[in-house]
Amino acid sequence: MIQRIQSVYLFFVFCLTATVVFFPFSSSWVASFGAGIVAALSLIVIFLYKHRVLQIKIGYLILLLLLLLYVPYIVFDHPCSLAAECLGHIRFTFMFPVIAGVLTLLAIRGIKKDEQLIRSLDRLR
Repeated sequence: MIQRIQSVYLFFVFCLTATVVFFPFSSSWVASFGAGIVAALSLIVIFLYKHRVLQIKIGYLILLLLLLLYVPYIVFDHPCSLAAECLGHIRFTFMFPVIAGVLTLLAIRGIKKDEQLIRSLDRLR
């Protein structure tokens, strides 16, 4: 389970989103709550290694939730209208959901490869 590369990717997703829970990039509690849900889902997906199709579906749900994490920032906290002014207001955790999204995509790709491998082995039997 842990030796699979997608488990490592999902663990890093957990670490990044847990960091966003404690150091939110938005002043809204909604972003912290959403990051907590993503962190919990990423841990759940790691332990669902026998249910690869469910892992893929939850992985896509994680991607959707990671995109929705930016909504509270845009609605409540968008500090400025000029891009040059905005650079000073962005916190270091602002890019963590994007990095977590890329890692989630890599994990989904690894899960799909595992599923294809299992199906090809089933065909041979």
